[in-house]
Amino acid sequence: MSKEKFEISKREGVHKEFESYTGNWKGVNQMMFKEGEVTDESPIFGNIKLILGGRFLLHEYKGSYGGEPLEGIAIYGYHIDKQRYESAWVESFGMGTGILFSEGSPGAKEWSFTGHYGGETPETSWGWKTSLEKDGDDRLIIFSQNLRPNGEKAGGVRILYERIS
Repeated sequence: MSKEKFEISKREGVHKEFESYTGNWKGVNQMMFKEGEVTDESPIFGNIKLILGGRFLLHEYKGSYGGEPLEGIAIYGYHIDKQRYESAWVESFGMGTGILFSEGSPGAKEWSFTGHYGGETPETSWGWKTSLEKDGDDRLIIFSQNLRPNGEKAGGVRILYERIS
């Protein structure tokens, strides 16, 4: 990637859009172990900031599940040369000591990316598709959809954020 492409993206492209996600957020974290059934709902607090000169967004959050604390960190980015969104995610709830790397579809306008975990082969690994959707300037929905090895939806996590600063 040339520095020029990145500077253009910061002025008028995807990387300029990153600025609109920065801030402190609070909201509700909804856990679903079965598709469409909220198992647990709890408060969540997050901070999203630009890092590395605006190349990436860093999302740090804290919440709970069943009264037990949980926290996570995600790095979101847009790979200019490959024309896709990408992320790396770690958390204290279900990933253990693993890092989930996810990629979006090249050329897609939707801010989403999919990673895989578990299983040794594509036929046995599960998918985890995360999408970010802004609802106006001060609302953000982050939805992570769990996908069975056959592609069937299997619950997930929905964060409903409101900007507090």
